[in-house]
Amino acid sequence: MRIPILLTLLAAFHIQAALPGDSVYQLDSEWQNRQGDKLNIGQLAGKKQIFALIYTDCITACPVIVSDLKAVQAALTPEQQQQLGFVLVSLTPAKDTPKVMRYFAQKRGLDEHWTLLSGSDEKVRTLAMTLNIQYMGMADGEIAHSNAITVLDEQGRLLFQQTGLPGGPEALIRKLWPETKR
Repeated sequence: MRIPILLTLLAAFHIQAALPGDSVYQLDSEWQNRQGDKLNIGQLAGKKQIFALIYTDCITACPVIVSDLKAVQAALTPEQQQQLGFVLVSLTPAKDTPKVMRYFAQKRGLDEHWTLLSGSDEKVRTLAMTLNIQYMGMADGEIAHSNAITVLDEQGRLLFQQTGLPGGPEALIRKLWPETKR
């Protein structure tokens, strides 16, 4: 029983030690995914990730963000799909339970390439500050927030950040893989 725990701790330490100092994954924060499993943000290392901060009952900007990211996914080659993940982080963690996130993912057709995360208000605030995403709760229950798409490299370093998809999904894909002719 102690050996698997020790191996898990050693693996986590190795991942942490191997990350560069400017990696978002240095936050070493624990989140809950749509399956209800705990996930350390550092576990996302190893492939490029597109992050967006949303909330599942949003009716304005968030559906557009998700739709834009789905368009990116649809334009990827099968090889590129294996090299890229999509991470949606809830801005309303008290509401966005694993059950709610599963329903949202099913309703939006989000497959295994999508990671939906919910954490404490403090973790969300820390990640948002790290990614330079601003948000604020409004009196009507809505969340005013930056509509940024943040792209991290395989080690969690910022590659670029943008609002929406100027130039469409192909322009974003060219930024991700500039060496690829499309």
